[in-house]
Amino acid sequence: MAKIPTTKTTLESLALIASNETGLDIQVNNAPHYGGWNVTINKGSTIIMHRSNAMACKGFLNGISFGIYTQLTKA
Repeated sequence: MAKIPTTKTTLESLALIASNETGLDIQVNNAPHYGGWNVTINKGSTIIMHRSNAMACKGFLNGISFGIYTQLTKA
């Protein structure tokens, strides 16, 4: 199975999905010289995931969507 790279577009798409599901303005920001990607709300004023690599950021955003899904389906 081929490994699909995690790109900026992928993370931005996942952030948009999570934003639509939660009603929050979720954004991803990248600063390689500070340690990678972070996830913020409130136009960047509140950090909900501190700097990490792209795969960890992808997992965090997928976790938000999965959490909403399980709450809606009562799984």
